[in-house]
Amino acid sequence: MKPKRISIRFNLENKADRKAWEHLQGAENSKNSTIISAINAFFEPDNMHIADVVRQTIRECFQNVLNVRATPAGQPSTLSEDESALLDTLDEFLGG
Repeated sequence: MKPKRISIRFNLENKADRKAWEHLQGAENSKNSTIISAINAFFEPDNMHIADVVRQTIRECFQNVLNVRATPAGQPSTLSEDESALLDTLDEFLGG
């Protein structure tokens, strides 16, 4: 298959264009492969990485917690409405 070509112009007076140009100038890979990676990441985002970072952060925050309050046997745990909503939100965000 024949390679396809495209031209792109950056208006360095435009803040977004200038910022993109600066990122491109500092890229470790070729400009071509950097632009291809950016386009693919834009149209096919990988959000799992963010969820992994959140999980790891929460795990680290709670790893040193020594005092865990256990609910006595036969007595149901009672959460406030806000606590319950927070847990539901975390479950949805983390895919649980």
